[in-house]
Amino acid sequence: MDIGGTKDFEFNIRDPKFLDERALWEEAKRVYSKCKDCRMCVTYCPSFPALFDAVDRHDDDVQKLSQEELALPLELCFHCKQCYFKCPYTPPHEWRIDFPHLSLRYKVWKFKNKGAKLTDRLMVNTDLVGKLSVPFAGIVNKLNNTKPVRVILENFMGIDRRAKLPPINSQTLADWYKENRKPVKGENGKIALFSTCLFNYNYLEKGIALLRVLEKNDLWVEIPEVQCCGIPFFDVGDIDTVIEKAKHNVKVLKSYVSAGYDIVVPVPTCALQIKYEYPLLLPDDPDVKLVSEKVFDVHEYLWKLKEKGRLNQDFRVSMGNIAYHIPCHLKSLNVGYKAAALMRLIPNTKVRLIERCSGHDGTFGVKKQTFDMAYKVGSKLFEEIISAKADLVVSDCPLASNQIEMATGIKVLHPIEVLYRAYNF
Repeated sequence: MDIGGTKDFEFNIRDPKFLDERALWEEAKRVYSKCKDCRMCVTYCPSFPALFDAVDRHDDDVQKLSQEELALPLELCFHCKQCYFKCPYTPPHEWRIDFPHLSLRYKVWKFKNKGAKLTDRLMVNTDLVGKLSVPFAGIVNKLNNTKPVRVILENFMGIDRRAKLPPINSQTLADWYKENRKPVKGENGKIALFSTCLFNYNYLEKGIALLRVLEKNDLWVEIPEVQCCGIPFFDVGDIDTVIEKAKHNVKVLKSYVSAGYDIVVPVPTCALQIKYEYPLLLPDDPDVKLVSEKVFDVHEYLWKLKEKGRLNQDFRVSMGNIAYHIPCHLKSLNVGYKAAALMRLIPNTKVRLIERCSGHDGTFGVKKQTFDMAYKVGSKLFEEIISAKADLVVSDCPLASNQIEMATGIKVLHPIEVLYRAYNF
């Protein structure tokens, strides 16, 4: 992928027609005319059934689609990107089909012209929600599991009462690390850990496991004062806020890169955002390419140590049979399945890959209006996990893990937690 520009994506915010309504619908019709003849993506998400049903109602004539029919497939897209990495017609193919970025362009246009509900804007502001909730974690976690509060959240916030909400940490991961840092020499490298909102505000135990594994491998770790990567705001099309966060994070991370640090990210979605979306959002920022080139998925980074013969392989506990869910955004990162390779280094441990979308993807899996659609998308995954009867179920994506736990009742670990357990901390 050409992360220095828009060569490999159809998303150019500098295009004077980027927010032109007529140009948007013409591009939608062009893309739809190719999709309707292929239909490979019909089972991926609700977007494509909506598109194909509309086309079929009009005797296969895309030009007859109403504006509402043109908009619905783009509205239903939750940016899992399955269609992008499966589609044979993405750039550099001459047809240049990029459905996820077409959807994002539509949502940006919609936000610019119609805005978004205050509740929707609050729901995607993970930094604000996290900072407000952490001091009251005990109360928030308890209330979020009571029926009256869930009814209120459903009626006023649009959060389906059946959805499993992420827990709130009693303290941020950054604060925990200040108090519990262990001395290391750092001979295997220096890391600026982009801890992500999910690790910082919601899944402290995963963050602790991550830091201990990095320390075990003699990696010097700093946690920069970054903001949310911005991708939740894609849900409502608030690109200006995303750009603001991208600018802040690039400035902060550039100082670490200049000091010889690599940027390590434990959640594929956030790594994808910094590595591939930031260059599209900040095409004129000379620092964005320097930063994006130093971004690594955490398991990719650890595997590089393995290739250099520097990975600590003092695994003392076998993990048995693992069912490993591959998140959609990990595939888009195009780094391979390094977490699976690492877990297979653990003695007497077998890893089975499960490549299905969980259907969660940001707010799509918790909103009342889309909860059932999200559950349907993830249903095959849930069935496969239950039938696997594995000793451990694992996923890189905490939100996918949440969705799996909600549907199956099975606790899901992050791969880094598996390594943490195997080291027998």
